[in-house]
Amino acid sequence: MTRKRKKEIQTLIYRYSGPRLNVGYIFAPLRFRDTDEPKLEEMIFIYADDFDILLSALKSKYPLIDSETEETYEAFDPCWDNPISEPVWREILTEMDAWPTKELELRAFIDSFTTWARVQLEQAEGIVVTGNL
Repeated sequence: MTRKRKKEIQTLIYRYSGPRLNVGYIFAPLRFRDTDEPKLEEMIFIYADDFDILLSALKSKYPLIDSETEETYEAFDPCWDNPISEPVWREILTEMDAWPTKELELRAFIDSFTTWARVQLEQAEGIVVTGNL
């Protein structure tokens, strides 16, 4: 008898090598008209240590106005949901594409993330980043 492997959120790792269960961020497609939660295979998890690379690009876009609720988010919240619309993500991805690095591991990490994000944005209105601090 074979056991089915439990579905998990994919983890994108740059340098993190600590314990498997740690502080980090879940990225999930944001669909305003869809009442279903995103599937686990559509999400990615990035440990907080590796997230610092992306954090400056995200923080530079605040304050943000939620296009669905028109609520203003003054700053990125590491403890809660951060819905970011597709046009803002396009700006962030352009910045990340131009990120100056000669380190191959970092470039591969950034390229993996931007590829994942672009795939999600083909079918979503944005991406929500949820911290678990």
